[in-house]
Amino acid sequence: MKTVMAVVGMGLIVAGGPALAHELTLKVDNVKNLNGNLLVAVYDQAPHYNSNNQSVIVRKIKVTEGPILVALGDVATGHYAVKLFQDENDNGIIDINPAGIPAEPYGFSNNGGNYGQPSFNEAKVLVDKATEIEIHLK
Repeated sequence: MKTVMAVVGMGLIVAGGPALAHELTLKVDNVKNLNGNLLVAVYDQAPHYNSNNQSVIVRKIKVTEGPILVALGDVATGHYAVKLFQDENDNGIIDINPAGIPAEPYGFSNNGGNYGQPSFNEAKVLVDKATEIEIHLK
């Protein structure tokens, strides 16, 4: 009986421990030029994704010949959506043309965004193991 209680007690300790973390990596391809930096934001909630604030990860990566691998570190198990763009002129914002269309290369997880920003649900990816998300710059 003591052995059973000890095993149950250990199970409770393990179950109550921290959430498992998994390595998240981006593979960004379709790089057409080497100007500027890649600005990356990762979100774990739709309201933050929609308002472009409270991202869980932000990175600024010098653009190199593609594909560009971006190690984002460990994240807890969950759904994440990624937005990124190539800030070709290093002004910190995505430039748009007079019609409101991005003038700098951009991308989203699940490669949506052909007709505007995809929703969080369309862009989200489940990270429950080491995960590499491929994003094609548009």
